[in-house]
Amino acid sequence: MDNNKEEAKQEEKKEEKIENKEFKQFNSPEKVKVNVGTIGNYMLAFFIIIIIATGSLIYYLIHNAKNNFDQQYNVNNFNVVTTDNKDNQNVETIADVIDSALSNTISSDSSTATTTAPEDNTKKSLNQELVVLYNGLILDTSNMDEVKLQYIDSTSADAEKYVITYYSYENFSFKESKLGILSSQVYENLVKVDNVGKIAISEDYQAIPRDVKVVNTVPSIVLDNNKKISEYDTVKTIIVDLDGNQTDEYILVLKNKNTGYSKITLIDSNGTKVADLASIEKSKWKKDTTTEYYLSLSNVEVIDVDNDGIMEIVVEIPQATGNSTISLLKYKGGNLQGKTGIECSLIGE
Repeated sequence: MDNNKEEAKQEEKKEEKIENKEFKQFNSPEKVKVNVGTIGNYMLAFFIIIIIATGSLIYYLIHNAKNNFDQQYNVNNFNVVTTDNKDNQNVETIADVIDSALSNTISSDSSTATTTAPEDNTKKSLNQELVVLYNGLILDTSNMDEVKLQYIDSTSADAEKYVITYYSYENFSFKESKLGILSSQVYENLVKVDNVGKIAISEDYQAIPRDVKVVNTVPSIVLDNNKKISEYDTVKTIIVDLDGNQTDEYILVLKNKNTGYSKITLIDSNGTKVADLASIEKSKWKKDTTTEYYLSLSNVEVIDVDNDGIMEIVVEIPQATGNSTISLLKYKGGNLQGKTGIECSLIGE
């Protein structure tokens, strides 16, 4: 009996030891440490995944935005130059590139508007009419005659149509092409075109198709047939093939200081006088001034003003008051069209 009790107690002690040992093993620091370390690894891996995913998303957004920007402004076409700070020079940033892109885009638009504006205002917008200006005023070239120069009515809807590119000529040669602009008011509601040459044409064609030469002598063929020319002490001769028939005509600007008489005369290729185009004598000068006035080279231009291949003679006729009138003459095949024998006067009526 006692032996049974003793064995039972010993058995109980063994079971308690086993339970205590299992309890200690279960609650040991090493076990807890292992469990905590495992959770930390999971959390670290989770955060790494989040960071990688976020970084990928940001990179995608930036890369996509950059591509869109490049396509819109062609940033890749701009040369981005960076310099060392030790040279005390600024380093160009992406902000500079953006500003440059926007600036160039605006400049390009402005440049396009500037260059296309004149092309939009060509002769087509003028109902196919050729515009010819003389000293900024409208010159009617529809007839060979003495014509008055016309101002532009600034109140007219057509006034802005004269703001076009003109091809300017002076002294028997092409001068330049420029955009004509309406002047400030000259008379009530009347303006002219500024920024153009002496003769300005709205169309780009060969207005001086053949050479024009000016000499200070009289060709022998002319002098042999016109003996009285020797009476003039100043002579300028314009030599030009007016109608393109391979023979030259001669336009003489003659001045006699003793008599105060000057004139412009057309001579044909055979040396024969065709007509006196214009003249002025001393008695027709202004009486209230001592200033002498002679017709000169500045009163004559030779140019094809109607684009027919024939070079017209454009003679500026001085007036006592107001603007000069213009005498247009066309010589072709021995025939002269236009008003001749015009006697100029600087004396007001």
